[in-house]
Amino acid sequence: MTRPMYKQFRSPQGWYSFLFPANWEQMVVEEIPAFFHPNGGGALQVYAFESKLEDFDVDLELENYLKIHEIDYDAENVAVFENNEGTSIRACEFQKEDRVWMVYMVANQMRMILVTYNSDEEVGDELFQQLTNIISSVRILN
Repeated sequence: MTRPMYKQFRSPQGWYSFLFPANWEQMVVEEIPAFFHPNGGGALQVYAFESKLEDFDVDLELENYLKIHEIDYDAENVAVFENNEGTSIRACEFQKEDRVWMVYMVANQMRMILVTYNSDEEVGDELFQQLTNIISSVRILN
């Protein structure tokens, strides 16, 4: 039997899921799921938000997040895409205090997930592909 390449994570609330590499470890720190390669220098953290009033404006949310970290928002440095389910996704990266940050906003109407990866090591091609696969696999469930 071959070992699976990915494991599925389903949120405790049951409204989102995604796949992450099977050789990564998972833990919950202060109710925030974190995922990391045991020999890596970084961690992926997932924050979930649900609005009771209106749909999320994913661009505004990303701009606000960057502002909190004293990073200027530049739309030309933000990757914009949508998956097959109509989920809006924004991605950007920045460096602060000798750490690399990859930031992803994933929103579908009144639910949004903020996914961050930060590391003291440069993000190489293999890791970048793994992060892309994780974000591409995010599903916001009804």
